[in-house]
Amino acid sequence: MGCRLLIVDDEITAVQGILDITDFKQIGIMEIETAYSMTEAVKKFKTTQIDLLLTDIEMPGGTGLDLIAWVKKEVPCCVCVILSSFPDFRFAQRAITLGVFEYLLKPVEDEKLEDVLRRAAVWSLGQKQEEEREEEPLIGEVKAYIYNHISEEILRDDIAGYVNLSPAYLSTFFKRETGNTLSDFIKMERIQFAKNLLRKTNLSISAIAQNTGYDSLAYFSSVFRSVVGCTPREYRSRV
Repeated sequence: MGCRLLIVDDEITAVQGILDITDFKQIGIMEIETAYSMTEAVKKFKTTQIDLLLTDIEMPGGTGLDLIAWVKKEVPCCVCVILSSFPDFRFAQRAITLGVFEYLLKPVEDEKLEDVLRRAAVWSLGQKQEEEREEEPLIGEVKAYIYNHISEEILRDDIAGYVNLSPAYLSTFFKRETGNTLSDFIKMERIQFAKNLLRKTNLSISAIAQNTGYDSLAYFSSVFRSVVGCTPREYRSRV
């Protein structure tokens, strides 16, 4: 199992220099992503599972410290390393407060950078293994919440609050553990519940739609058909 590293620096030559000098596979990093601003980095986090972050501090549109603060909130399992040209005490103090793994100053020796990234990769792997053990019962809690609120509006933020995770991290780990997105799982559970009601009760289709969390009968019928392959009325006539 390897880690995915995101390198963030507004200087393209700095990023390329790191790519050229580092033997990533030897230190347990199998995939590398790059970004050149905080905005671009956040987009990477939202579309890709990032295990390690190596970031500069001074960048336009948001500093590396701003980025780390966002990461610690949204992707708490990510291990963060700073590589900066600024030996500023205030920066270092803020980095410590944010729980940064290491604060490196440019220029850094190749061996030093590789050693820090190797240790960060090992730490990340240990964190992931621990979190996987902790998250197994969390999946059960998430599913139980969905089952218990199947007739209501179910919001990701509400589920995240219930299991004490950030919304973004909830989505990431649920997809990783189940293979389904949270929204797809909720939809499938609603339709399964609707099928049970269609088979076992005489409730009207409109009432069944409401009991499965759909305010609109037309939308319920459309979703049901997309999942089951027929309308609710047709399904009821076949069973």
